[in-house]
Amino acid sequence: MEHSTVTDAEYEQFKNLLRFFYAQYRYNRTAGGVGKVGLLPHLKDNCLYDLDRHLSQFNLGELHYQPLQIGQMRFSIKFSGNAGYMGSDPNTFISLLGTPIGLYLHQPALQGSGTATTNQPFGDFFTWDDPNVEPTTLYLGERTDSGTDYKKYGSYQFTSLGLNQTNSTTEAFKQLFTQLQDLNTQMKNARQTQQVHQEQIEADVSRPHNWILFGAPGTGKSYVIDQAAKQYPHCRVTFHPDYTYAQFVGAYKPVPSQQTASGITYGFVPGPFVNTLTESLENPNTPHILIIEEINRADPAAVFGDVFQLLDRNDEGSSEYSVRTSQELKDYLQGKLSANAKETLRALIVNLDQSETDAPAYDCSEIAIPNNMYIWASMNSADQGVFPMDTAFKRRWTFQYLPIDSDNGILQSADGAFLSEHWDEIRTNINKLLKSQGRDIPEDKLLGPYFLSARELHNDDEDAEQNAQNFVHVFASKVIMYLFEDTARYCRAQVFRIPDESQGQLYLSDLLRNLNTNRPDLGIFAESVAPTLENPENTDSEESTPDDSEESTEESAE
Repeated sequence: MEHSTVTDAEYEQFKNLLRFFYAQYRYNRTAGGVGKVGLLPHLKDNCLYDLDRHLSQFNLGELHYQPLQIGQMRFSIKFSGNAGYMGSDPNTFISLLGTPIGLYLHQPALQGSGTATTNQPFGDFFTWDDPNVEPTTLYLGERTDSGTDYKKYGSYQFTSLGLNQTNSTTEAFKQLFTQLQDLNTQMKNARQTQQVHQEQIEADVSRPHNWILFGAPGTGKSYVIDQAAKQYPHCRVTFHPDYTYAQFVGAYKPVPSQQTASGITYGFVPGPFVNTLTESLENPNTPHILIIEEINRADPAAVFGDVFQLLDRNDEGSSEYSVRTSQELKDYLQGKLSANAKETLRALIVNLDQSETDAPAYDCSEIAIPNNMYIWASMNSADQGVFPMDTAFKRRWTFQYLPIDSDNGILQSADGAFLSEHWDEIRTNINKLLKSQGRDIPEDKLLGPYFLSARELHNDDEDAEQNAQNFVHVFASKVIMYLFEDTARYCRAQVFRIPDESQGQLYLSDLLRNLNTNRPDLGIFAESVAPTLENPENTDSEESTPDDSEESTEESAE
C-alpha cells in the first residue's frame, strides 16, 4: 500500500493502537506490574480492571481476541516481563505479525507486585504530549536470533506523533506508518522469494528425501544416483563393517593446534552427516545430498544412532521430530553456523515444538533435518546377510529396485488407486496368508495398520494419476520388498505364486513384473488377498492368457 493511498480511518486506527499501548504500559507499571505476563493484562481478584472497557475507548475491542488488521498489516501487543519484572525491551512491544519487526519501549524493568492495585482512572495515563512523563520515545526495531535490535530503524518522540484526538496527523506519524508499510512489504516479498525457491527445489529434485536404490551388483545403482545428484552439492561416503557413529555424525578427537605445547588439542570433528546438515542450513534454497554407498555393509542402526529419529519426514520433507544434541555437537554448531543458519534451524525446532515464534536466541540444543537435505543410498541385495536392516529403519526409506536386465514392463499392470483404496483389506488378507502358510512367522513381522504412513496412503498432490503411480511404487518398494526379503524370506514358495517361466526360482523382479491389480491374488500371491472386483471377466484364472483372448476375439468376429 502506498503512502498516498492511506485513508484517514487507517491513520486513526493506528493512532488508537499507539494510544492504548502507551496508556496501558503506564497503567501496568503504576499498578505494580499487573499483567506482567501475557499479551494483555490478566484479570486477577485484586485487580480493579476492565480490559474490554479500556479497549473500547480506543475502538480496539478485537485486540482482546485477535490481531488488529490495518490495511495489509497485522498487529498484536505483548506486555511481559521476566522473573516478576514488568519490562520493556524486548518484552513489551507492538509486533508487526509475519515479520521480525516491532515497536519498542526502552524502559528499565520494574519489580512487579502480586498484591499491588490502583484506583487511578485509566484516562489519567493519556499523557502522550507531556515530554516529562515516561515513556517519551517509541523505537522501531527488529528481533534477531541473537537478541533485539530495538532501534534498528530509528525512533520517534511521542510528543511528535500527535496522538491527541484533536491533533491532525503529523509528518512524524506519517513517516512511521510508511516505514512500517515498507518493511512489511519487504518481508512479504522475501518470504515469497523463498517460497518460489522452495518450489524450485521440489520441482528440481523429484527423488524421495530418504531413498535407497538396491539390486544385484552391476545393475548401475551408483550411476543412477550420480546422475540424479550431479547438478547439486553432494557428499559421498561408503559404509564398511568398521564404520561407526563417530565417523558418520562426528566426535571429539585430537586435532593439530599451534596454541598448545604438545601441538595437539581436542575438538569436535564433524562427519559427513553433520557437514551436509550445516551446509543445508546455510543454503536453505539449494538441495544438498548425502550419498551413502553400500549402506548395509555397516550396521545402519548403530551408525545412525539417535539421528535415526530424524529420518521421519513430514509432508514438507523436514524431520517430523527433533533430537537433542550432545554438548560437544551443540558447541560446534554454535560456533559453526551463521546467524541465518541458526534462525533456519530454530524455525524448524519451533515448528516441531509449536513454541512461541519470539523465543530467545536458539542455542543449537536440538537439531532437525531441513527439507533441502536428501539422503540417498545404494545397497547390494546380494549382501543382505552382511548387516540386515531392521524393519523400523527400512520403513523410513523409499526403496527402488533395479532388476538385472531392465525395468521394462515392471509395475505396468498395477492400479495404485485400487491398492490405496483397499490397502487395509489387502493388508489384513496378506497377514492371514502369512499366518496360514508361513513358517513360524512371529506377530511382529506382520503388516501393521501404520506400516504405510498417512502421507504415503493419501498423497496431497492434486494429480490423481500421479498419486496412483506413486502408490504403486510405495506398495512395491515397501510392502512387496519387505515381504520378500524379511517376513516370507524362508517360505516364499508358500506365500507367493511362482510363475511358470521362473523354473521354480523366484526373484523379486518376477513379483514386480507380475503385480496385477486385476487379479484377486494381485498376480503374485499364493491365495486371493484383494477384494472381489465387480467385473469378474477381468479376474480370469491363471489359465487365461493373452493368446486365448485374441483367439476368442477372432472367433466372435467370424
